[in-house]
Amino acid sequence: MSISYSPCGHELALELLAQKSELVLTQALERVISGVCKESYAFYFSKSLSEKEVPKSIFVSHRDFCVVVGPVDAVVDKLQQRQDDKHLIQYHGDSVIPFYHQAQLVGFLYIEGQVNLTTATLMKHLLTVFAHQMATLYFARIDPLSDLLNRQTFDEKVMEITNGDGFTVCRDDSEERKWYLAMVDIDHFKQVNDNFGHVIGDEVILLVAQKIKANFRAEDYVFRYGGEEFAVLFQSRDDDSAAIALERLRKAIDSSRFPQVEHVSVSLGFTEVVDTLQVSEQVHKADLALYHSKEHGRNQVTNYLTLGLTESQYACVEIELF
Repeated sequence: MSISYSPCGHELALELLAQKSELVLTQALERVISGVCKESYAFYFSKSLSEKEVPKSIFVSHRDFCVVVGPVDAVVDKLQQRQDDKHLIQYHGDSVIPFYHQAQLVGFLYIEGQVNLTTATLMKHLLTVFAHQMATLYFARIDPLSDLLNRQTFDEKVMEITNGDGFTVCRDDSEERKWYLAMVDIDHFKQVNDNFGHVIGDEVILLVAQKIKANFRAEDYVFRYGGEEFAVLFQSRDDDSAAIALERLRKAIDSSRFPQVEHVSVSLGFTEVVDTLQVSEQVHKADLALYHSKEHGRNQVTNYLTLGLTESQYACVEIELF
């Protein structure tokens, strides 16, 4: 006689805690949920670990189930109206298990129909473990000066996006978006350090970082790429929309007053992220566009496609930012 074996909550929690990357951790959670939950479900999560970002669909038991869930904002409003920390909330005859990080709602598991309290309690525990482990991994990737994602995380995020893992399973609107990579460099930053010192230089980096982050959505990725250079992975409908977003950022920095330095500007270059290119090739194209902005007067935005480079020209161009 064969004996079925079901892992206990402790073992499942250890499986989540053993994961050392955000992507693999999410994949582990999907395996755990599919093993515990036999009903149809959809998992929603705010990757920024903040209530400012509406949780997005990360994975579902089957693709059409997002339609069943309906508007996510309505579910979030229902959850945020509750002052208690219940394991299980009923919503239009279905079950919702919310989970939190530092008292902020960061996601929920939406399950079709009714689930019993024992299963809900186990799932709530596992989702909480997931959130804490995700926070541990996330904050280990933060640059201490700028409070942005660090350079070491950049390659991983680009590869996630080009592999298709950077996109949510289904969106709340029907509008298709593309991923773009922008490189942002502070103009004449060496003069800032030479004239005002490195303490003021660091303050300029921090303030520029804050303005870049404020200009993009919580689900976009902003990195301190190195020194006074930043990278942004963001979604937009098309090249024109991407250029408008970056031009808005350029103007915001150009019109701001910086302590002692007074005025700072940035040059930007961007390209669409293409899944057939290596990370280094994506960066090279964005850097070529950035270099064009620098070489033609600074304080401007350049789309790589407007350079009109052939593949042979693109491959042999050397870049030296200054």
